[in-house]
Amino acid sequence: MKFRGFWYDSLIICLIAGVSAAFIAMTVFIEPRLAIAECIAFLIVCVIVVYRAVTAKNRYKKFIINTSEKLDFTDNNVLSSFPFPVAVCDGKGYIKWCSGLFLNEISCGEITQTDKIEEFTNGISLDSIIHSQETCVSVDGRYYSVYTVTYQSDGEDLCALYFLDNTRLKKTEIRYLETLPYAVMVEMDNLDDSRSDLRDSEKTEIRSQVEAALDNWSESYDSFIKKIGDDRYLIITEKKNIDRMTEDRFSVLETVRGYEYKGKKTGVTLSLGVASGESVKACEKESRKALEMALGRGGDQVAIRTRDGYNYIGGVSKSAEKRNKVKTRIVGSTLAELIKSSSNVILMGHSYTDLDAIGAAVGLAGAVQSFGIPVYIATDRKKTLAATLLEKLDSENMGDIIVGQEHALELLNKKTLLIVVDTHIESFVEFPKLYDRAETKVVIDHHRRAVTDIDSSIIFHHDPGASSTCEMVTELLQYINPEMNISPTVAEALLAGIMLDTKDFVIGTGVRTFEAAAFLKDKNADTVKVKRLFANTMEINKLRTQVISSAEGFMKCAIARADFASKDIRVISAQAADELLKVNNIKASFVMFENAGAVNISARSFGDINVQLIMEALGGGGHQTMAACQLKGCDMKKAELTLKNAIKEFFDKN
Repeated sequence: MKFRGFWYDSLIICLIAGVSAAFIAMTVFIEPRLAIAECIAFLIVCVIVVYRAVTAKNRYKKFIINTSEKLDFTDNNVLSSFPFPVAVCDGKGYIKWCSGLFLNEISCGEITQTDKIEEFTNGISLDSIIHSQETCVSVDGRYYSVYTVTYQSDGEDLCALYFLDNTRLKKTEIRYLETLPYAVMVEMDNLDDSRSDLRDSEKTEIRSQVEAALDNWSESYDSFIKKIGDDRYLIITEKKNIDRMTEDRFSVLETVRGYEYKGKKTGVTLSLGVASGESVKACEKESRKALEMALGRGGDQVAIRTRDGYNYIGGVSKSAEKRNKVKTRIVGSTLAELIKSSSNVILMGHSYTDLDAIGAAVGLAGAVQSFGIPVYIATDRKKTLAATLLEKLDSENMGDIIVGQEHALELLNKKTLLIVVDTHIESFVEFPKLYDRAETKVVIDHHRRAVTDIDSSIIFHHDPGASSTCEMVTELLQYINPEMNISPTVAEALLAGIMLDTKDFVIGTGVRTFEAAAFLKDKNADTVKVKRLFANTMEINKLRTQVISSAEGFMKCAIARADFASKDIRVISAQAADELLKVNNIKASFVMFENAGAVNISARSFGDINVQLIMEALGGGGHQTMAACQLKGCDMKKAELTLKNAIKEFFDKN
């Protein structure tokens, strides 16, 4: 048995002796008599210490023998004869006795009186081992399953630990997990939509270059790739390769994103869905779902299916605009049939509804009324950011369609159609009770897709490439009932929602956005009246200025605090976040405010920074340019630190 503490103790003794000798030498010149006394005392201490150090090994051997004798004779013989390592610990985890196999295989012949069992169980405490049915540890490349038995000997609580070698099984398990089949569904996002100026031959050449990049990338990970459709590919690989791809953050995304054709970027991106399963067929099915999730979040990213949901990599590009209106026409005609077969229709948005949610609801309400079907908009007038629009509806005798939760529940029946607008997340709907009781549901939303989406809807009309839900509804109105007469009030409500989410046609606009605005303008939407819907009181403007003045810069982001109470705190924070984007070199803004015992964060950007990813890291969500989150159980200072860490992590990953 090696006594590894001997040389360590000897080194300490030598250091102390050296310091003491130097101190005595200095005392000689000051007080010789005192130096003589110190020298005698020093020699006596040295003799005692050296004696104890020399005899320490024998004393520890006696300790082991005495401890072994304290065990019952039967236990001692049985434990020593076991064909696997055994150790006995006291209640605090100190090793009291161990078998020869434990010394040879686990501790490598080195053990001292002060050794604790945690040193040989990968740091796992004795209490954790006792309360676990089986604990797996690794020692010098070998794997052991540790089992325990607690008992008493001479009134002392002891625990026997048995180390069963299962290295072969563990290595087989590791090999099995490494070779689990994975399917990667790949889709080329937007070649046809992004570069309509290219000839077919040029698009074919670009496709071939992208396919070559995919081939080289998959081959570098020892994976198989096959083209299975137009701009869609299937990769079959193993888990160990997926781990390497994840560590490399799927570098093919950046390769394709930066690809240039004739000196110009093509705008082509890839979306990938990654999943495993019990069979190759199950892998392929789950990877399709993962790809749908990646596309629903705007594309140019990877969605990896896990047991708890999805992990995402990428998503730094703006969502690709889809110009094909075939899907819109199909959804519009299907929705028209649902409306006609319903006894009544209830429209509902997200909590703290804004102009986009209420505007979209007003637009759909007009379509429902054109069929002569009763329609209602369920919202809380006390918790809305679209109060000016509701006041406008009241003044034009349209306020009777606005109802609260209780009235909406009374109107609900088996043939009621519930249409949820501007959100697709169950927990975000304004009235969860109304949502739970409704049997027929339709969802219309433009926010990037989240895992907790509404999966019980008959129609799930989702387009992250749209600037707003009002834009989507404006397109739908042209197919739901082409003959309907859209009033100026309805047109202005829809235009207000588009202007809100695009920041007056600056952010997230596309060809479809301006087509929708032109359509609404043709329906006599008055832009001056629309602009008045954004008017604020003098008090709100003062408080907004106060928030902006508190802003501080951090990694090209502006972080501000609203450290005051106001019933309009959400409006103030959102508008302050918008205003901060006008500051030079600020690419994203974050405004924090306390409400209902939690710190809320409103996030905005022009698209250079994906604030949705930052907010998702904090438990929130939203869109690439507009997102939010809620941090419970922390104050402003802690929330700011958490936010900064999330921003830093975003830049580190992207």
